[in-house]
Amino acid sequence: MGSNVEKKQNEAVRINRYLAMCGIASRRAADQMVLEGRVTINGVLASEPGVKVVPGKDEVIVDGSKFAQPEGRKIYILFNKPRNVITTSSDERNREMVLDFIDVNERVYPVGRLDRKTTGVLLLTNDGMLANKLMHPSSNVKKEYIAVLDAPFPQASLPLLTGGMRLSDTGEKVSPCQAKIMGDGSQVWISIHEGKNHQVRRMFKTLGFEVTRLDRPTYAGLTVGDLRRGQWRHLTRTEVQQLRHLAGSP
Repeated sequence: MGSNVEKKQNEAVRINRYLAMCGIASRRAADQMVLEGRVTINGVLASEPGVKVVPGKDEVIVDGSKFAQPEGRKIYILFNKPRNVITTSSDERNREMVLDFIDVNERVYPVGRLDRKTTGVLLLTNDGMLANKLMHPSSNVKKEYIAVLDAPFPQASLPLLTGGMRLSDTGEKVSPCQAKIMGDGSQVWISIHEGKNHQVRRMFKTLGFEVTRLDRPTYAGLTVGDLRRGQWRHLTRTEVQQLRHLAGSP
């Protein structure tokens, strides 16, 4: 009987079924992920929705994060990320990673990324479906940052920052946002709902300013609270429900 169980575990399944088994997306949504080029299998871009994988053997990566078929309970963690800690699940340069700080039996993964130098709120979970919904642009999840600049930011330039702009490095368009100048002018609070790579830093760079420090005190309405850098906690049931409501997830 044991050999039959092992054989079943090693049976190849379609990639859309596998992603559904992982809780990442429905089969239809998983097919769309493959067509959008968001899924790799053993380092190779998935070529078509009908491709098959062997659970527990093949490495499947979605949007840069590795997923294995989950077992047991769902875990939701809020982490106050320190500076110079990376959010990838592996690193060939052996640098300090977010997962080095998290002590749970279940395998969890960051929801999106914060670059190495950015500090603040980071969510981690093994609930792949919720994570992908939170990261999808249609969820309009608010991300609040406090940027420390190399020079005071003029009030007259605030509409240029908040009105929507084209980034100078790629010409990419970013949506309007909210912002407020703080203190002596060298600090700016900014709230965005997109997740483009290094977006806040690139927005200020477009306007001629360098971000010397960047902190994210709030993500999807969740704040670091009393957590010091490097500390983490489980989300409360109410907080998880709020995230699901925000993401439109049951």
